[in-house]
Amino acid sequence: MSPIEQALAPLGRLVSPAVNQLRLDRPSNQATARQLMAEVLGTFGLVLFCAGSSHVNWWSGGSLGALGVGLANGFGVAVMIFAFWAISGAHLNPAVSLGLWLTGKLPGRKLAPYVGAQLVGALIASSVMHGLFRNHTGEGESWLGANFSDGPLIQAFGTEVVITFFLVYAILMMAERGRGATVVAIAVGLYVAAAVTMAGSVSGASMNPARSFGPAAIAWFWDDHWVYWVAPGVGALIASVFFAVLRDRSGSDSG
Repeated sequence: MSPIEQALAPLGRLVSPAVNQLRLDRPSNQATARQLMAEVLGTFGLVLFCAGSSHVNWWSGGSLGALGVGLANGFGVAVMIFAFWAISGAHLNPAVSLGLWLTGKLPGRKLAPYVGAQLVGALIASSVMHGLFRNHTGEGESWLGANFSDGPLIQAFGTEVVITFFLVYAILMMAERGRGATVVAIAVGLYVAAAVTMAGSVSGASMNPARSFGPAAIAWFWDDHWVYWVAPGVGALIASVFFAVLRDRSGSDSG
């Protein structure tokens, strides 16, 4: 037993009687709790890097630039996927969870808890950002990296639909083919870096309702916030349809 496990053992003995009273399978409860904690921590890291890089770029006068922000997003997402893939699948994004549920890769009973955990992680990350950057915030400026668009709203909406579509579709295909954490982390990280670099100035390149929700809630900036829920949802839905049409069924058909 490791030192940290020894230190936590008394707490475990206190909690065990309450857990044993639940009329559910205890190993299943423990697995679900681990998955939800992984989603909280992973989404925390994702929002810290993605929204944080946008905010830092603002208050540093654009020192990161579009490419720097894109790379920070990509590297941050890649590390979080690699760290939590084996525990929860590292969704870290309600749009991804929605796509996996629509294609039968996530049980329906886990959809709401996963999304809830992702929102909690985003809120915690944005709260930490507020504490770290409180001297670098101001109305009309960055709002902790919250997503918004200065251009036509339809342009931002369409951009979010398209870039979320490719993100979710790629993840569905890699999940279907059983790709490992390293491949998924690199592929998704590169895609996120490219999408944020290209589309960041158009819509903020969220692709992730949780990433948009955390900064908006803490900075209390809700301008056109519905776009960053509806557009990724539509993108995930379209990706799920294309996945169902284009997936290779030859293996299951031959069985």
